[in-house]
Amino acid sequence: MQFTLFIAVVIALLLAAAVILFYTHRFFLEQSKSSIQNIQLSNSGITLLLEQQSTDTDTLQLSIPDNEINQSIYTHLSHWGIYEKAWVKSKHRKKEFTKCALLGTSIPSNNRLSLYLKNMFRPLVVVGNTKIEGKVMLPQKGVKTGSIKGHSYYGNKLIYGTVEESDSELPKFKYNYKNILSYYINDYVPKQENTIALPPGTTITNSFNKPTKGIASQQNIVLDNITITGNVIIRSANKIIVRNTTTLNDVILAAPTIEVEDGFVGNFQGIATTTIKIGKQCKLNYPSALIVLEEPITPNQEYDKLRNRIHINGGATVKGSICFIGRSKESDYNVNTYIGSGATVKGELYCDGNLELKGRVIGTVYTNQFIATEDATIFVNHLYNGTISSEALPEVFGGLLFENENKTTVQWLY
Repeated sequence: MQFTLFIAVVIALLLAAAVILFYTHRFFLEQSKSSIQNIQLSNSGITLLLEQQSTDTDTLQLSIPDNEINQSIYTHLSHWGIYEKAWVKSKHRKKEFTKCALLGTSIPSNNRLSLYLKNMFRPLVVVGNTKIEGKVMLPQKGVKTGSIKGHSYYGNKLIYGTVEESDSELPKFKYNYKNILSYYINDYVPKQENTIALPPGTTITNSFNKPTKGIASQQNIVLDNITITGNVIIRSANKIIVRNTTTLNDVILAAPTIEVEDGFVGNFQGIATTTIKIGKQCKLNYPSALIVLEEPITPNQEYDKLRNRIHINGGATVKGSICFIGRSKESDYNVNTYIGSGATVKGELYCDGNLELKGRVIGTVYTNQFIATEDATIFVNHLYNGTISSEALPEVFGGLLFENENKTTVQWLY
């Protein structure tokens, strides 16, 4: 009798174990299915935002054909500096999945220009060891050789590629960047609970899925021996100085003047109204962006050659976008963007003003005109010892948002 009861108990336990195993296996299958559906929904949301043509202040809930119960997807498209920020959250029952990315313009390699020189009815003059390679758009008067300080043009061809005629305007942006970016310069103030302090030794990491943290100060801000990563805005009403002991990743700096010390390595968007100066041997990783919004000079202001200028010193490397947005005058010959000898820009350089290029651009240059300054002499529309080629720029590069161009994922956020 006892043996029979023992066998019955064992059988009951085995049956119970089998039932539990079956339901556990089914539970994990459902959980796995739910996670996969959330990821697929999020990917669909990002795809929709890549097609969306304007940002929205509201978070939108999208309709899902044949959706299951408790299945939903929410999207939001906003700005993060010069880029769009795409945010998607998908929900399936109790499971949630969030994706966030920066979006920029995608230009296929076969359509990407090396140079777009605005048609101001002057020819481009190439001098010295200048080399322009790839597809270019030039003024109607084309290109010719010249001489500076006894140096003529040393190339075998004027342009190593195809030439088409440019228009009297630079390619148009998708957005009014002046209005969007002036917010960071003039209006950004963090909420009290999101305000940060920046003493030396500080380490701050903030996810793009959380509210933005930051600081807005009327004084100079010096970033020294500090590590800041993520969804952070740092604004000064006067100047931001970045020491080479500081590490920045994906943050936004906004001030009239931004100065980066020699040897700095990091990734940020710098937005200024007067000057951005990048020191020697700095390395700004992709997708960095440097933007100066031109500030009109009043008659009483003293002359400053760095005013209304982006200045990249020799040996520096910038991977991303450089953008000067102006101009208040069409007739002055002050340099608005300066790329020093030995400096490299890998990406896009957009100068709605005067560009002096002594370094190398791997990507595209858009500019009103070139300036070469030698021994206090100004040579208009002369390119002296500069190199431009888009051939080595990766096709996955995403940059400034242009009108009527497709978008791509610049960077996945966290």
